Amino acid sequence: MIAVPAATYQLATQGAEVVKVEDVTQGDELRYYGSHKGGMSAWFINANGGKRSIAVNLRAEQGKEILWRLLADADVMIQGFRPGALERLGFGSDAVRARHPNLVYCSSSGFGPEGPYADLPVYDPVIQALSGWAGAQTTDDGPSLIHAMVADKIAALTTAQALCAALVQRAATGTGLHVEMSMLEANIGFVWSDTMMHASLLDDDATHRPNLAQTYRLLRCRDGSIAVTAGTDTQWAAFGNALDRPDLVADANLATAAGRASNVEAWYEAMDSAVAPFSMDEVVRRLRGADVPVAPVLDPAQVADDPQVASQNLLREIDHPVAGRVRQPRPTAAWFGGDVSPGPAPLHGEHTDELLTQLGYDDAAVSELRNAGTVGRKA
Repeated sequence: MIAVPAATYQLATQGAEVVKVEDVTQGDELRYYGSHKGGMSAWFINANGGKRSIAVNLRAEQGKEILWRLLADADVMIQGFRPGALERLGFGSDAVRARHPNLVYCSSSGFGPEGPYADLPVYDPVIQALSGWAGAQTTDDGPSLIHAMVADKIAALTTAQALCAALVQRAATGTGLHVEMSMLEANIGFVWSDTMMHASLLDDDATHRPNLAQTYRLLRCRDGSIAVTAGTDTQWAAFGNALDRPDLVADANLATAAGRASNVEAWYEAMDSAVAPFSMDEVVRRLRGADVPVAPVLDPAQVADDPQVASQNLLREIDHPVAGRVRQPRPTAAWFGGDVSPGPAPLHGEHTDELLTQLGYDDAAVSELRNAGTVGRKA
């Protein structure tokens, strides 16, 4: 529900023309989840800006012909069904690339094309559980989930990067590729380098230490929470001096990175005690002045007002035809010399007539397709 739409949205923000093929009944289920206005959810808007939507019944032969026409000049086809679903409709990788050998075909699934889980349904929490994400977020209450669709979004970014690499390969060879991507694969690859350090060195004589990220915690000031990382010896000394705690600087057990790594609980207890007497703003002011990495913990509603976010124009506001005023992140890679910010997310089947005309169907043919239930609503 997110991994494929978010991947193609990433490409849309970089200038790609994206056509979203939806069924003729209700379309993408993401349209109906979460905050919404005018029948359009914010979740859908944030993963589908800049796309055109065509509503097609791919079980009908005339619907299949529409998709074949769309593929005739496409660079990439990406689908997010369980393995075998599009093969049964006649649009598996082998069938598509036999007719269009220069097309990049991407299959995105939860678990991959084979194995004991291949045919099982999956959502983000399931991948968090299997990939190590949840097991790494251990608290006193046990493992926990990250409160964001991190597994879906990592799969989306990995897929977008893989598609760009496949297009570079095609430019060099003239031949398309079949890109297989699974949420499980993308997340294991992402989480491994730090979270799985203890599972990386396999020899018996390897020295294993706790993953530093496992010690992550926030510090509580008088009126709010902050994040601080005094990682280097210089930063640790600056931390103690900035908060009027020379005793921390003088503590031999905490003076070096090795000492702090060996005394993690004492390290955090010392930082907790140092920030507790101060307001959040005062601690942030002092530590930033001392060149110690620090930030206040912002409520999601406060992010837009942060001065760094505002100064870099990291968020933009657009007018959506049914959802009204919408705030979104700007495209995440700044390009000089042009603006490729995508337009509003499409209504279900909004561009069906426009795309059919572009594909060579005249008005009579479009009416026939609609009367037969082969295509969806007229925009």
